[in-house]
Amino acid sequence: MLRLAVLLAFIACPVHAGEVDLRHGDLTLLGDFVEVEDSTAPVALITHGTLAHKDMELVETLQDALAERGISSLAHTLSLGIDRREGMADCAMDHTHRDEDADDEIAAWIDWLATEGHQNPLLIGHSRGGKQVARMAAGRDDLSAVVLLAPATTRSARRSRDGYAARFGDSIDVALAKARVAGDDDLIDVPGLLYCSDTKASGAAILSYYGGIATGADTYVADITAPVLIILAQKDETLPEAPATYVPLRRDGLDVALVEDADHMFLDFFADDAADLIEGFVARLGSGAEEETVDFASADLEYGAYLAQECSSCHRASDDADAVPALDGLDADHIYYALEDYATGLRGNAAMGLVARSLDEEQRIALSAHFSLQEY
Repeated sequence: MLRLAVLLAFIACPVHAGEVDLRHGDLTLLGDFVEVEDSTAPVALITHGTLAHKDMELVETLQDALAERGISSLAHTLSLGIDRREGMADCAMDHTHRDEDADDEIAAWIDWLATEGHQNPLLIGHSRGGKQVARMAAGRDDLSAVVLLAPATTRSARRSRDGYAARFGDSIDVALAKARVAGDDDLIDVPGLLYCSDTKASGAAILSYYGGIATGADTYVADITAPVLIILAQKDETLPEAPATYVPLRRDGLDVALVEDADHMFLDFFADDAADLIEGFVARLGSGAEEETVDFASADLEYGAYLAQECSSCHRASDDADAVPALDGLDADHIYYALEDYATGLRGNAAMGLVARSLDEEQRIALSAHFSLQEY
């Protein structure tokens, strides 16, 4: 309650904040609803990461930051099969939860928001919660938008499975064999599940987290019809592959942004940086405005040709698949945004990062326009 009092004291616009509960089957789900009076923005429904909860630092800070920016939010705790679950999941508990259970609970909160007069929410998911949000969003047409914060990748799911023996001291194949023989609800002693060592898990839980095809948010984002913003952390040691995974997926309606110096949990002031990105994203939704387009038609082509002399020493036509790629004939947008990504760190390459950061806006446009007009 102290946190809510502090929140109310520092926000200029009227805010109502409190805990809400929701009956879901045999369980009671818990959420924190921070409602900004007279807000016209969609309500954000926030889903946390693996074994976490609604009161974790990232989620609380993000809710406060969104309220300061006029955006209401509901942060919920996934039950993991526990009635009125609070705090981090206890590794000593019986793990009967399945990864896909999150989809039903997120859907239940969407329905609750609708009964409160908040249709078409904005879904936000962090880490594994980002994957879960992406998966269930891919099957819905009633969402305003989707924001994925450092979302789990297919590669991270494979890494978890492949590294099971190194982490827990026994092959995952042993646990999977037991799970396939056992009933869905039968508890099995396993070396580990997710972050928990020497625990008990149901056959259904083991098969859900380790038995199927490895998936991440990247598996599902192409099927999301609502606008999507993926926010990555520059110093994410949990998902170092995230930029290489998500940047190539960009398209109309799917943008990728990077928070410089942030780690996987967006600690300190980096949650505010994420909130700034979300605020801008929501504002564009409300106005119908599109991202500014780059004016290549007025590019200085002679200047571009001059600058390209240095690029062409490495970027030249070659039949070698491992060679530095040629730039001739590539779309100007592709070259321009690649340079922007190298400059911000979304694309990781030390040499190209130095080159891209040395170029100003006029130079990037001139180079991109020049190469786009060359024949390969």
